[in-house]
Amino acid sequence: MENYFKSFGKGKKTIQTITDECVSYTRVSGAKQMDGLSLEVQLNGINEYANKYKYKIQEYFGGTYESAATDERKEFKRMIKYLKTTKRKISKILVYSLERFSRNENSIWLSSQLRTLGIEIISVTQPIDTSNPSGIMQQKMLFIFGEFDNQLRRQKSMAGIKEHLMQGEWCTRPPVGYDIVKVNRERKIVANETGNIIKKMFYWKVKERLPNVEIQTRLKSYKLNYCLRRIAEILCNPFYCGKLTHKALEGEVVNGKHEKLISEAIFLEANNIMAEKKIGLQTKKERKEIALKRFVKCSNCNQPMRGYISNSWDVPYYKCNTIGCKCNRNANIINSQFESMLDGYKVSNEILPFIKDQLFLTFQEHNASLIENESIVKSHLKELQSKIERLEERFILEEITADLYNKYKDKFVKEIAEISSQLKENQIEMSKVEDYINYSLDFCSNLSKIWACGDYNQRQELQNILFEKGIIYNRQKDECRSVEQNEFIYTIAQLSKETPTFGEQKKNNLTPTSVRSCRAQSRHVYSSRLRSK
Repeated sequence: MENYFKSFGKGKKTIQTITDECVSYTRVSGAKQMDGLSLEVQLNGINEYANKYKYKIQEYFGGTYESAATDERKEFKRMIKYLKTTKRKISKILVYSLERFSRNENSIWLSSQLRTLGIEIISVTQPIDTSNPSGIMQQKMLFIFGEFDNQLRRQKSMAGIKEHLMQGEWCTRPPVGYDIVKVNRERKIVANETGNIIKKMFYWKVKERLPNVEIQTRLKSYKLNYCLRRIAEILCNPFYCGKLTHKALEGEVVNGKHEKLISEAIFLEANNIMAEKKIGLQTKKERKEIALKRFVKCSNCNQPMRGYISNSWDVPYYKCNTIGCKCNRNANIINSQFESMLDGYKVSNEILPFIKDQLFLTFQEHNASLIENESIVKSHLKELQSKIERLEERFILEEITADLYNKYKDKFVKEIAEISSQLKENQIEMSKVEDYINYSLDFCSNLSKIWACGDYNQRQELQNILFEKGIIYNRQKDECRSVEQNEFIYTIAQLSKETPTFGEQKKNNLTPTSVRSCRAQSRHVYSSRLRSK
Protein backbone atom coordinates (compact mmCIF):
# COMPACT_ATOMS: atom_id res chain seq x y z
CA MET A 1 0.00 0.00 0.00
CA GLU A 2 2.80 2.39 0.92
CA ASN A 3 4.61 1.73 -2.37
CA TYR A 4 1.37 2.41 -4.24
CA PHE A 5 1.07 5.91 -2.74
CA LYS A 6 4.65 6.68 -3.76
CA SER A 7 3.42 6.95 -7.33
CA PHE A 8 1.56 10.11 -6.31
CA GLY A 9 4.72 11.75 -4.94
CA LYS A 10 5.93 15.03 -6.46
CA GLY A 11 9.42 16.18 -7.29
CA LYS A 12 12.42 14.22 -8.45
CA LYS A 13 14.96 12.72 -6.11
CA THR A 14 18.30 14.27 -7.01
CA ILE A 15 21.25 11.91 -6.86
CA GLN A 16 24.63 13.62 -7.21
CA THR A 17 27.51 11.37 -8.24
CA ILE A 18 30.68 12.48 -6.43
CA THR A 19 33.83 11.15 -8.10
CA ASP A 20 37.55 11.85 -7.86
CA GLU A 21 37.73 12.90 -11.53
CA CYS A 22 38.22 16.62 -12.17
CA VAL A 23 39.65 19.18 -14.59
CA SER A 24 42.06 22.07 -14.04
CA TYR A 25 41.67 25.67 -15.23
CA THR A 26 44.39 28.33 -14.98
CA ARG A 27 44.35 31.87 -16.31
CA VAL A 28 46.10 35.23 -16.18
CA SER A 29 44.58 38.53 -17.26
CA GLY A 30 47.27 39.68 -19.70
CA ALA A 31 50.56 38.88 -21.38
CA LYS A 32 52.49 41.03 -18.88
CA GLN A 33 51.18 39.00 -15.96
CA MET A 34 52.64 35.81 -17.48
CA ASP A 35 56.14 37.07 -16.71
CA GLY A 36 55.35 36.82 -12.98
CA LEU A 37 55.06 33.01 -13.22
CA SER A 38 51.44 33.31 -12.18
CA LEU A 39 50.42 30.38 -14.36
CA GLU A 40 53.12 28.16 -12.88
CA VAL A 41 52.11 29.14 -9.33
CA GLN A 42 48.47 28.33 -10.11
CA LEU A 43 49.32 24.99 -11.69
CA ASN A 44 51.60 23.95 -8.82
CA GLY A 45 48.95 24.87 -6.26
CA ILE A 46 46.26 22.89 -8.14
CA ASN A 47 48.49 19.82 -8.51
CA GLU A 48 49.43 19.87 -4.81
CA TYR A 49 45.75 20.11 -3.86
CA ALA A 50 44.84 17.24 -6.19
CA ASN A 51 47.61 15.03 -4.78
CA LYS A 52 46.60 15.84 -1.21
CA TYR A 53 42.95 14.82 -1.73
CA LYS A 54 43.75 12.12 -4.34
CA TYR A 55 41.87 13.78 -7.22
CA LYS A 56 42.52 12.64 -10.79
CA ILE A 57 42.95 15.57 -13.17
CA GLN A 58 41.65 14.31 -16.51
CA GLU A 59 42.26 17.47 -18.55
CA TYR A 60 44.11 20.79 -18.21
CA PHE A 61 42.54 23.97 -19.59
CA GLY A 62 43.78 27.54 -19.74
CA GLY A 63 47.52 28.06 -19.52
CA THR A 64 47.23 31.40 -21.30
CA TYR A 65 46.01 34.95 -20.72
CA GLU A 66 42.25 35.52 -21.00
CA SER A 67 40.21 38.33 -19.51
CA ALA A 68 37.70 37.20 -16.87
CA ALA A 69 35.47 40.20 -17.52
CA THR A 70 33.80 38.30 -20.36
CA ASP A 71 33.08 34.64 -21.06
CA GLU A 72 34.24 35.02 -24.70
CA ARG A 73 37.38 32.99 -23.90
CA LYS A 74 38.60 30.16 -26.13
CA GLU A 75 40.05 27.95 -23.38
CA PHE A 76 37.12 28.65 -21.06
CA LYS A 77 34.58 27.76 -23.75
CA ARG A 78 36.58 24.66 -24.65
CA MET A 79 36.40 23.56 -21.01
CA ILE A 80 32.63 24.10 -20.80
CA LYS A 81 32.13 22.14 -24.03
CA TYR A 82 34.28 19.32 -22.69
CA LEU A 83 32.27 19.13 -19.45
CA LYS A 84 29.00 18.90 -21.38
CA THR A 85 30.13 16.30 -23.91
CA THR A 86 32.63 14.08 -22.11
CA LYS A 87 31.64 10.58 -21.07
CA ARG A 88 33.79 10.83 -17.95
CA LYS A 89 32.05 11.61 -14.67
CA ILE A 90 33.69 14.96 -13.94
CA SER A 91 32.48 16.36 -10.62
CA LYS A 92 34.96 19.21 -9.94
CA ILE A 93 36.74 22.12 -11.61
CA LEU A 94 39.96 22.98 -9.77
CA VAL A 95 41.03 26.63 -9.88
CA TYR A 96 43.68 28.50 -7.93
CA SER A 97 41.12 31.08 -6.77
CA LEU A 98 37.54 31.90 -7.76
CA GLU A 99 38.60 35.14 -9.46
CA ARG A 100 40.72 33.01 -11.81
CA PHE A 101 37.47 31.29 -12.89
CA SER A 102 35.26 34.31 -13.66
CA ARG A 103 34.85 37.92 -12.56
CA ASN A 104 31.68 38.99 -14.35
CA GLU A 105 27.97 39.06 -13.52
CA ASN A 106 27.36 35.66 -15.16
CA SER A 107 29.66 33.80 -12.75
CA ILE A 108 26.89 33.02 -10.22
CA TRP A 109 24.54 31.82 -12.98
CA LEU A 110 27.30 29.72 -14.58
CA SER A 111 28.22 28.08 -11.26
CA SER A 112 24.56 27.16 -10.65
CA GLN A 113 24.28 25.69 -14.16
CA LEU A 114 27.39 23.57 -13.56
CA ARG A 115 25.95 22.49 -10.23
CA THR A 116 22.88 21.11 -12.00
CA LEU A 117 25.30 18.94 -14.01
CA GLY A 118 26.81 17.69 -10.75
CA ILE A 119 29.99 19.79 -11.16
CA GLU A 120 31.36 22.02 -8.40
CA ILE A 121 33.99 24.76 -8.66
CA ILE A 122 36.76 24.13 -6.11
CA SER A 123 39.19 26.94 -5.20
CA VAL A 124 42.42 25.51 -3.78
CA THR A 125 43.19 28.75 -1.88
CA GLN A 126 39.60 29.38 -0.73
CA PRO A 127 38.35 26.11 0.77
CA ILE A 128 34.55 26.28 0.82
CA ASP A 129 32.15 23.38 1.34
CA THR A 130 29.48 23.94 -1.36
CA SER A 131 27.47 20.88 -0.32
CA ASN A 132 25.36 23.10 1.97
CA PRO A 133 23.53 26.43 1.48
CA SER A 134 26.03 28.28 3.68
CA GLY A 135 28.98 27.26 1.50
CA ILE A 136 27.10 28.12 -1.72
CA MET A 137 26.32 31.55 -0.28
CA GLN A 138 30.00 32.12 0.57
CA GLN A 139 31.01 31.19 -2.96
CA LYS A 140 28.45 33.59 -4.43
CA MET A 141 29.73 36.38 -2.19
CA LEU A 142 33.28 35.82 -3.47
CA PHE A 143 31.99 35.99 -7.06
CA ILE A 144 30.20 39.26 -6.23
CA PHE A 145 33.37 40.70 -4.66
CA GLY A 146 35.29 39.79 -7.82
CA GLU A 147 32.73 41.56 -10.01
CA PHE A 148 32.76 44.57 -7.65
CA ASP A 149 36.55 44.74 -7.91
CA ASN A 150 36.27 44.69 -11.70
CA GLN A 151 33.78 47.56 -11.64
CA LEU A 152 36.08 49.63 -9.41
CA ARG A 153 39.04 49.01 -11.71
CA ARG A 154 36.98 49.91 -14.74
CA GLN A 155 35.76 53.11 -13.11
CA LYS A 156 39.33 54.17 -12.27
CA SER A 157 40.68 53.28 -15.70
CA MET A 158 37.83 55.06 -17.51
CA ALA A 159 38.43 58.17 -15.41
CA GLY A 160 42.10 58.13 -16.39
CA ILE A 161 41.28 57.55 -20.06
CA LYS A 162 38.79 60.42 -20.04
CA GLU A 163 41.35 62.78 -18.52
CA HIS A 164 43.88 61.97 -21.27
CA LEU A 165 41.22 62.27 -23.99
CA MET A 166 40.14 65.68 -22.74
CA GLN A 167 43.76 66.77 -23.21
CA GLY A 168 43.69 65.50 -26.80
CA GLU A 169 45.76 62.37 -26.16
CA TRP A 170 44.58 59.04 -27.63
CA CYS A 171 45.44 56.31 -25.09
CA THR A 172 44.59 53.10 -26.87
CA ARG A 173 45.55 51.62 -30.22
CA PRO A 174 44.93 54.14 -33.04
CA PRO A 175 42.76 53.25 -36.05
CA VAL A 176 44.17 51.83 -39.27
CA GLY A 177 46.48 54.27 -41.07
CA TYR A 178 48.39 55.37 -37.96
CA ASP A 179 51.41 54.17 -36.02
CA ILE A 180 52.61 54.92 -32.49
CA VAL A 181 56.18 56.27 -32.35
CA LYS A 182 58.30 57.77 -29.59
CA VAL A 183 60.14 61.03 -30.24
CA ASN A 184 62.41 62.14 -27.38
CA ARG A 185 60.57 59.67 -25.11
CA GLU A 186 57.26 61.29 -26.02
CA ARG A 187 54.46 59.13 -27.43
CA LYS A 188 53.12 60.38 -30.76
CA ILE A 189 50.56 59.09 -33.28
CA VAL A 190 51.62 59.65 -36.91
CA ALA A 191 50.26 58.58 -40.27
CA ASN A 192 51.84 55.66 -42.14
CA GLU A 193 51.69 54.54 -45.79
CA THR A 194 48.20 53.08 -45.33
CA GLY A 195 47.11 56.44 -43.94
CA ASN A 196 48.10 58.13 -47.21
CA ILE A 197 45.88 55.68 -49.11
CA ILE A 198 43.00 56.33 -46.69
CA LYS A 199 43.46 60.04 -47.39
CA LYS A 200 42.89 59.29 -51.07
CA MET A 201 39.68 57.44 -50.16
CA PHE A 202 38.16 60.64 -48.79
CA TYR A 203 39.12 62.59 -51.91
CA TRP A 204 37.72 59.85 -54.16
CA LYS A 205 34.43 60.21 -52.32
CA VAL A 206 34.37 64.03 -52.38
CA LYS A 207 35.94 64.90 -55.74
CA GLU A 208 34.78 61.95 -57.84
CA ARG A 209 31.72 60.94 -55.76
CA LEU A 210 32.72 57.29 -56.09
CA PRO A 211 30.43 54.71 -54.45
CA ASN A 212 31.98 52.45 -51.84
CA VAL A 213 31.99 49.55 -54.30
CA GLU A 214 34.27 51.50 -56.66
CA ILE A 215 36.47 52.57 -53.76
CA GLN A 216 36.78 48.90 -52.79
CA THR A 217 37.95 48.04 -56.33
CA ARG A 218 40.58 50.81 -56.33
CA LEU A 219 41.89 49.77 -52.92
CA LYS A 220 42.64 46.29 -54.28
CA SER A 221 45.18 47.86 -56.65
CA TYR A 222 46.94 49.16 -53.51
CA LYS A 223 46.78 45.61 -52.03
CA LEU A 224 44.17 46.64 -49.44
CA ASN A 225 41.23 44.22 -49.34
CA TYR A 226 38.60 46.02 -47.23
CA CYS A 227 34.94 44.99 -47.09
CA LEU A 228 32.21 47.59 -47.71
CA ARG A 229 31.42 47.81 -44.02
CA ARG A 230 35.08 48.47 -43.20
CA ILE A 231 35.24 51.24 -45.82
CA ALA A 232 32.10 52.87 -44.39
CA GLU A 233 33.55 52.73 -40.86
CA ILE A 234 36.76 54.44 -42.02
CA LEU A 235 34.92 57.21 -43.88
CA CYS A 236 32.71 57.85 -40.83
CA ASN A 237 35.59 58.02 -38.32
CA PRO A 238 36.33 61.69 -37.34
CA PHE A 239 39.76 60.61 -36.02
CA TYR A 240 41.15 61.19 -39.53
CA CYS A 241 40.22 64.90 -39.38
CA GLY A 242 41.72 65.38 -35.93
CA LYS A 243 38.66 64.75 -33.74
CA LEU A 244 38.47 62.29 -30.84
CA THR A 245 35.31 60.32 -30.01
CA HIS A 246 35.18 57.71 -27.25
CA LYS A 247 32.54 56.25 -24.95
CA ALA A 248 34.52 57.61 -21.99
CA LEU A 249 33.80 61.13 -23.31
CA GLU A 250 30.05 60.48 -22.91
CA GLY A 251 29.05 61.99 -26.25
CA GLU A 252 31.57 64.83 -26.35
CA VAL A 253 33.97 65.41 -29.26
CA VAL A 254 37.40 66.94 -28.55
CA ASN A 255 40.33 68.02 -30.70
CA GLY A 256 43.20 65.52 -30.80
CA LYS A 257 46.93 66.17 -30.84
CA HIS A 258 47.61 63.51 -33.49
CA GLU A 259 48.41 64.16 -37.14
CA LYS A 260 45.43 65.00 -39.38
CA LEU A 261 44.94 63.20 -42.68
CA ILE A 262 42.18 65.45 -44.03
CA SER A 263 40.47 68.71 -43.16
CA GLU A 264 37.18 68.91 -41.31
CA ALA A 265 35.48 70.27 -44.45
CA ILE A 266 36.53 67.23 -46.53
CA PHE A 267 35.33 64.84 -43.80
CA LEU A 268 31.91 66.52 -43.49
CA GLU A 269 31.43 66.68 -47.25
CA ALA A 270 32.28 62.98 -47.63
CA ASN A 271 29.73 62.05 -44.95
CA ASN A 272 27.08 64.30 -46.51
CA ILE A 273 27.54 62.44 -49.80
CA MET A 274 27.16 59.09 -48.03
CA ALA A 275 24.04 60.36 -46.24
CA GLU A 276 22.40 60.90 -49.64
CA LYS A 277 22.55 57.16 -50.27
CA LYS A 278 22.01 54.45 -47.70
CA ILE A 279 25.18 52.74 -46.57
CA GLY A 280 25.08 48.97 -46.73
CA LEU A 281 22.93 46.52 -48.66
CA GLN A 282 20.12 47.95 -50.73
CA THR A 283 16.80 46.11 -50.52
CA LYS A 284 15.06 45.55 -53.82
CA LYS A 285 11.42 46.61 -53.89
CA GLU A 286 9.15 43.70 -54.72
CA ARG A 287 6.79 43.95 -57.70
CA LYS A 288 3.14 43.36 -56.91
CA GLU A 289 2.71 41.45 -60.18
CA ILE A 290 4.53 38.47 -58.63
CA ALA A 291 2.84 38.58 -55.20
CA LEU A 292 1.79 34.92 -55.60
CA LYS A 293 5.40 33.67 -55.68
CA ARG A 294 6.09 30.86 -53.18
CA PHE A 295 2.31 30.96 -52.51
CA VAL A 296 1.23 29.18 -55.69
CA LYS A 297 2.47 25.58 -56.01
CA CYS A 298 3.02 23.36 -59.03
CA SER A 299 0.42 20.57 -59.29
CA ASN A 300 2.99 18.09 -60.65
CA CYS A 301 5.63 18.26 -57.89
CA ASN A 302 3.78 20.28 -55.21
CA GLN A 303 6.75 22.69 -54.95
CA PRO A 304 6.38 26.49 -54.55
CA MET A 305 6.80 28.44 -57.78
CA ARG A 306 9.17 31.39 -57.85
CA GLY A 307 8.36 34.74 -59.42
CA TYR A 308 10.61 36.76 -61.70
CA ILE A 309 10.50 39.57 -64.25
CA SER A 310 11.73 38.86 -67.77
CA ASN A 311 14.55 41.33 -68.49
CA SER A 312 13.90 41.31 -72.23
CA TRP A 313 10.15 41.98 -72.22
CA ASP A 314 9.57 43.24 -68.65
CA VAL A 315 6.88 40.57 -68.27
CA PRO A 316 6.27 38.82 -64.91
CA TYR A 317 6.39 35.00 -64.77
CA TYR A 318 5.85 32.20 -62.26
CA LYS A 319 8.11 29.19 -62.67
CA CYS A 320 8.60 25.86 -60.89
CA ASN A 321 12.23 25.28 -59.85
CA THR A 322 12.05 21.47 -59.99
CA ILE A 323 14.50 20.13 -62.56
CA GLY A 324 12.65 18.66 -65.55
CA CYS A 325 9.32 20.29 -64.63
CA LYS A 326 8.31 22.70 -67.37
CA CYS A 327 5.68 24.53 -65.37
CA ASN A 328 6.19 28.16 -66.45
CA ARG A 329 3.35 30.65 -66.92
CA ASN A 330 2.73 34.35 -67.45
CA ALA A 331 2.07 35.84 -63.99
CA ASN A 332 -0.67 38.14 -65.27
CA ILE A 333 -2.72 35.13 -66.40
CA ILE A 334 -2.36 33.32 -63.06
CA ASN A 335 -3.15 36.57 -61.21
CA SER A 336 -6.32 36.92 -63.28
CA GLN A 337 -7.32 33.34 -62.46
CA PHE A 338 -6.70 34.02 -58.77
CA GLU A 339 -8.97 37.10 -58.92
CA SER A 340 -11.67 34.92 -60.47
CA MET A 341 -11.23 32.49 -57.55
CA LEU A 342 -11.76 35.36 -55.11
CA ASP A 343 -14.95 36.36 -56.93
CA GLY A 344 -16.29 32.91 -56.02
CA TYR A 345 -16.16 33.93 -52.34
CA LYS A 346 -18.09 37.15 -52.86
CA VAL A 347 -20.98 37.66 -50.43
CA SER A 348 -24.43 38.17 -51.90
CA ASN A 349 -26.07 41.51 -51.00
CA GLU A 350 -29.39 39.71 -50.43
CA ILE A 351 -28.07 37.74 -47.46
CA LEU A 352 -25.92 40.48 -45.91
CA PRO A 353 -28.58 41.71 -43.42
CA PHE A 354 -29.16 38.17 -42.11
CA ILE A 355 -25.43 37.47 -41.73
CA LYS A 356 -25.02 40.74 -39.84
CA ASP A 357 -27.79 39.76 -37.43
CA GLN A 358 -26.32 36.30 -36.99
CA LEU A 359 -22.82 37.63 -36.27
CA PHE A 360 -24.25 40.08 -33.76
CA LEU A 361 -26.18 37.30 -31.99
CA THR A 362 -23.13 35.04 -32.03
CA PHE A 363 -21.07 37.77 -30.42
CA GLN A 364 -23.70 38.26 -27.72
CA GLU A 365 -23.79 34.50 -27.02
CA HIS A 366 -20.03 34.29 -26.66
CA ASN A 367 -19.95 37.31 -24.36
CA ALA A 368 -23.14 36.62 -22.38
CA SER A 369 -21.20 36.00 -19.18
CA LEU A 370 -19.27 39.22 -19.66
CA ILE A 371 -22.46 41.22 -20.13
CA GLU A 372 -24.02 39.58 -17.06
CA ASN A 373 -20.92 40.33 -15.03
CA GLU A 374 -21.09 43.95 -16.19
CA SER A 375 -24.60 44.35 -14.75
CA ILE A 376 -23.47 42.81 -11.44
CA VAL A 377 -20.53 45.19 -11.22
CA LYS A 378 -22.76 48.17 -11.93
CA SER A 379 -25.14 47.15 -9.15
CA HIS A 380 -22.17 46.81 -6.82
CA LEU A 381 -21.10 50.34 -7.73
CA LYS A 382 -24.55 51.67 -6.87
CA GLU A 383 -24.41 49.84 -3.54
CA LEU A 384 -21.04 51.40 -2.69
CA GLN A 385 -22.29 54.83 -3.67
CA SER A 386 -25.31 54.45 -1.38
CA LYS A 387 -22.97 53.38 1.44
CA ILE A 388 -20.98 56.59 1.03
CA GLU A 389 -24.18 58.65 1.11
CA ARG A 390 -25.31 56.83 4.26
CA LEU A 391 -21.87 57.36 5.81
CA GLU A 392 -22.05 61.10 5.10
CA GLU A 393 -25.53 61.23 6.61
CA ARG A 394 -24.39 59.52 9.83
CA PHE A 395 -21.38 61.85 10.04
CA ILE A 396 -23.61 64.93 9.71
CA LEU A 397 -25.91 63.58 12.42
CA GLU A 398 -22.80 63.04 14.62
CA GLU A 399 -23.43 59.29 14.91
CA ILE A 400 -19.81 58.52 13.98
CA THR A 401 -16.52 60.34 14.52
CA ALA A 402 -14.44 62.06 11.85
CA ASP A 403 -11.80 59.31 12.04
CA LEU A 404 -14.33 56.58 11.27
CA TYR A 405 -15.89 58.68 8.52
CA ASN A 406 -12.54 59.28 6.77
CA LYS A 407 -11.46 55.65 7.24
CA TYR A 408 -14.53 54.08 5.64
CA LYS A 409 -15.01 56.76 3.01
CA ASP A 410 -11.45 56.26 1.74
CA LYS A 411 -12.07 52.53 1.68
CA PHE A 412 -15.30 52.86 -0.35
CA VAL A 413 -13.80 55.42 -2.75
CA LYS A 414 -10.82 53.13 -3.40
CA GLU A 415 -13.14 50.19 -4.13
CA ILE A 416 -15.21 52.33 -6.51
CA ALA A 417 -12.06 53.44 -8.37
CA GLU A 418 -10.83 49.85 -8.76
CA ILE A 419 -14.20 48.52 -9.91
CA SER A 420 -14.69 51.44 -12.33
CA SER A 421 -11.28 50.79 -13.85
CA GLN A 422 -12.07 47.09 -14.24
CA LEU A 423 -15.47 47.90 -15.71
CA LYS A 424 -13.92 50.26 -18.24
CA GLU A 425 -11.46 47.59 -19.40
CA ASN A 426 -14.14 44.90 -19.82
CA GLN A 427 -16.91 47.14 -21.12
CA ILE A 428 -18.36 46.17 -24.47
CA GLU A 429 -19.20 49.00 -26.85
CA MET A 430 -21.93 47.50 -29.02
CA SER A 431 -21.66 50.33 -31.54
CA LYS A 432 -18.04 49.36 -32.21
CA VAL A 433 -19.02 45.70 -32.54
CA GLU A 434 -21.50 46.66 -35.24
CA ASP A 435 -18.80 48.70 -37.02
CA TYR A 436 -16.43 45.73 -36.93
CA ILE A 437 -19.10 43.42 -38.37
CA ASN A 438 -19.93 45.88 -41.16
CA TYR A 439 -16.25 46.31 -41.97
CA SER A 440 -15.66 42.54 -42.07
CA LEU A 441 -18.61 41.88 -44.35
CA ASP A 442 -17.68 44.77 -46.60
CA PHE A 443 -14.20 43.24 -46.77
CA CYS A 444 -15.69 39.85 -47.73
CA SER A 445 -17.81 41.46 -50.43
CA ASN A 446 -14.81 42.96 -52.27
CA LEU A 447 -12.03 40.39 -51.96
CA SER A 448 -10.94 40.45 -55.61
CA LYS A 449 -10.98 44.27 -55.79
CA ILE A 450 -8.99 44.61 -52.55
CA TRP A 451 -6.38 42.13 -53.78
CA ALA A 452 -6.12 43.78 -57.21
CA CYS A 453 -5.66 47.28 -55.71
CA GLY A 454 -3.15 46.23 -53.04
CA ASP A 455 0.63 46.47 -53.18
CA TYR A 456 2.98 43.48 -52.83
CA ASN A 457 2.75 43.21 -49.02
CA GLN A 458 -1.00 43.83 -48.90
CA ARG A 459 -1.63 41.17 -51.53
CA GLN A 460 0.47 38.60 -49.70
CA GLU A 461 -1.20 39.36 -46.37
CA LEU A 462 -4.70 38.94 -47.87
CA GLN A 463 -3.96 35.73 -49.79
CA ASN A 464 -2.29 34.11 -46.75
CA ILE A 465 -5.35 34.89 -44.61
CA LEU A 466 -7.73 33.35 -47.14
CA PHE A 467 -5.63 30.32 -48.12
CA GLU A 468 -3.18 29.44 -45.39
CA LYS A 469 -1.70 26.48 -47.32
CA GLY A 470 -1.53 28.32 -50.65
CA ILE A 471 -3.06 27.41 -54.00
CA ILE A 472 -2.26 24.83 -56.71
CA TYR A 473 -1.67 25.68 -60.39
CA ASN A 474 -2.21 22.97 -63.02
CA ARG A 475 -0.28 23.78 -66.22
CA GLN A 476 -2.04 21.13 -68.33
CA LYS A 477 -5.52 22.41 -67.43
CA ASP A 478 -4.27 25.99 -67.01
CA GLU A 479 -6.30 26.55 -63.86
CA CYS A 480 -5.86 27.38 -60.19
CA ARG A 481 -7.54 25.66 -57.27
CA SER A 482 -7.43 26.13 -53.52
CA VAL A 483 -6.03 23.64 -51.00
CA GLU A 484 -7.81 24.75 -47.82
CA GLN A 485 -10.00 27.83 -47.46
CA ASN A 486 -10.64 30.13 -44.54
CA GLU A 487 -13.71 28.55 -42.89
CA PHE A 488 -15.43 31.87 -42.17
CA ILE A 489 -15.09 33.14 -45.75
CA TYR A 490 -16.06 29.76 -47.17
CA THR A 491 -19.20 29.50 -45.03
CA ILE A 492 -20.42 32.96 -45.97
CA ALA A 493 -19.78 32.23 -49.65
CA GLN A 494 -21.78 28.98 -49.40
CA LEU A 495 -24.69 30.84 -47.81
CA SER A 496 -24.57 33.39 -50.61
CA LYS A 497 -24.72 30.63 -53.21
CA GLU A 498 -27.64 28.88 -51.50
CA THR A 499 -29.72 32.05 -51.08
CA PRO A 500 -31.14 32.14 -54.66
CA THR A 501 -32.52 28.61 -54.22
CA PHE A 502 -34.64 29.63 -51.23
CA GLY A 503 -37.38 31.28 -53.26
CA GLU A 504 -39.23 34.49 -52.37
CA GLN A 505 -41.37 32.93 -49.63
CA LYS A 506 -38.36 31.36 -47.88
CA LYS A 507 -36.39 34.60 -48.18
CA ASN A 508 -39.19 36.50 -46.44
CA ASN A 509 -39.26 33.92 -43.63
CA LEU A 510 -35.45 33.83 -43.28
CA THR A 511 -34.34 34.50 -39.69
CA PRO A 512 -30.95 34.62 -37.93
CA THR A 513 -31.67 31.17 -36.49
CA SER A 514 -32.19 29.68 -39.94
CA VAL A 515 -29.01 31.39 -41.14
CA ARG A 516 -27.17 29.75 -38.25
CA SER A 517 -28.47 26.31 -39.25
CA CYS A 518 -27.46 26.91 -42.88
CA ARG A 519 -24.01 27.91 -41.67
CA ALA A 520 -23.70 24.72 -39.63
CA GLN A 521 -24.90 22.64 -42.58
CA SER A 522 -22.36 24.30 -44.88
CA ARG A 523 -19.57 23.66 -42.40
CA HIS A 524 -20.60 19.99 -42.23
CA VAL A 525 -20.49 19.72 -46.04
CA TYR A 526 -17.07 21.43 -46.07
CA SER A 527 -15.70 19.02 -43.46
CA SER A 528 -17.03 16.02 -45.38
CA ARG A 529 -15.26 17.20 -48.53
CA LEU A 530 -11.98 17.58 -46.66
CA ARG A 531 -12.27 14.02 -45.27
CA SER A 532 -13.01 12.64 -48.72
CA LYS A 533 -9.88 14.36 -50.07
